[in-house]
Amino acid sequence: MDEDKKLYNEFLSGNKIAFDNLIGKYQKNVTYFISRYVKDLDAAEDIFQDVVLYLLENRFSYDSKYSFKSYLYIIAKSKAINYIKKHNVEEDISKYENNATQTLLEDVIFSNERKAKIQKVINNSKTDYQIVIYLTQIEGLSYKETSLIMDKTEKQVKNLVYNAKKSLKRLLIRERIIEMKNNKFIRLLSFILVVAIVVSGVVFATKVIIQKINNAKLVASFTGVNGDINGNQVWVGTFNLAWNELLKQLKLDKIEFEDGTPEIANELNKKTFTKDFLSKKDYYTVAGPVSDKLKKKIETDIQKKFNEKSDILDRVDWSVAEGHYLIYSMLKKEFTFEVPFPKRNSDTFGNSTEKVKYFGLDDSTIENTFDNVEALFYNSTNDFAVKINTKEGEELYLYRTDNKNSFYNLYEEMLSKATLYTGKKHLEREKDRLRIPFIKVNADINYDELCNKYIKGTNAYIDQAIQTVDFELNNYGGFVKSEALIDGYLCMSIEEQREFNFTNTFVLFMKEKDKGTPYFALLVNNTDVLVIAED
Repeated sequence: MDEDKKLYNEFLSGNKIAFDNLIGKYQKNVTYFISRYVKDLDAAEDIFQDVVLYLLENRFSYDSKYSFKSYLYIIAKSKAINYIKKHNVEEDISKYENNATQTLLEDVIFSNERKAKIQKVINNSKTDYQIVIYLTQIEGLSYKETSLIMDKTEKQVKNLVYNAKKSLKRLLIRERIIEMKNNKFIRLLSFILVVAIVVSGVVFATKVIIQKINNAKLVASFTGVNGDINGNQVWVGTFNLAWNELLKQLKLDKIEFEDGTPEIANELNKKTFTKDFLSKKDYYTVAGPVSDKLKKKIETDIQKKFNEKSDILDRVDWSVAEGHYLIYSMLKKEFTFEVPFPKRNSDTFGNSTEKVKYFGLDDSTIENTFDNVEALFYNSTNDFAVKINTKEGEELYLYRTDNKNSFYNLYEEMLSKATLYTGKKHLEREKDRLRIPFIKVNADINYDELCNKYIKGTNAYIDQAIQTVDFELNNYGGFVKSEALIDGYLCMSIEEQREFNFTNTFVLFMKEKDKGTPYFALLVNNTDVLVIAED
């Protein structure tokens, strides 16, 4: 690693050949690493060029007290994930295969019989075991990096690696692939598993990882344009809270960047969502210089207030650095329906042939369950909305629409139609039906367009801007949990049966009863965030 730092310092001194040698040293491995995400070698090569360009444009961002290799892989992972989100990469085995790599690896396995036995072992092992060995052994990622991808703690990852090796040793011995007396089994085991996963199981492993990273596109602004998207889109006000705090800390009315201000910053500067739209018990925000003391405070506070642990604090470099500043926020809501809804038969959603789970109302439902729901309007089978109240005072709105406006415009559009509607508001057992899909959202985003740019009028810049959201909706109620952090350097009615069936694209809002603006919005456009039926 000292050689890497020496080459990088020579590059900073103007030696272009030193930079070329440093990049050439890792080009093949990093391109392969990127291809594991994007499933296209040509795209991976293009993304690697973006990585190189990023290094050139941000040449002074690298801190030499850390490994250059780790720094390079973090940038590569970020660029790969951004590519996936931008291009809506789908799981296509034919595009993912790298014949040259596959042939090379197959040559290492000694016989077809052994390959068959290894494959049997892989098929009998847990998915988490396959993924954790794949990430730590093939990609060479650290336990910390692997924990971020798998949404687990570093300790859980370490335990998974240990248990995976223990379990696979037993399976390999049983299949007579390795001998019990072989004291070097761990090294052999890792090698065999790496080969087997790359040859026959890597596509499945990558598919699971991508789905875990993001099954809905997370956006920072309620008012920003959604556009014509193919996937699901979700917003929650947690990042807005962090941004508002950043404005306060910098004593600015708006944040603009010296080399151009992205639209997302302009939207955030409008402060269309603030703490006033939430009860104090449901959010937490803190700002301060980065230190172990601040980390401990956050962990203690959110445990006490929400009984939660953070999923993103480990992404911060907590070593003391002058001017290093952190703004953190969490939003946590749980809601329960007045009366649980019965489950409905599994069915398809939109154009998908895959069946998902539903709950709702039909003529077999007990009468008082219909009191849960209010019809806001019903104009046609493709244009309707309902409101569901909860015990906690939250209001859940579901609006069936194909429009792809901003969440703000969709919300206003829904309220406008509700105002004009003169039909029955109450759902009737004899005439009305309701179908709502079970939902699970797990989304994660780095707002890279806000990072590594100097903020006008200051010497401050954002190093990383992160947000996560978990949301669940079922027949009993659900919850919203979201975290955000900004880590940087601050020197600074018709008489007919109505079918309220949310079986195609719809938008969902959550707001407090007496507040004017929602704190959560979700556009459901495909089954990625829906709960797949088991029957």
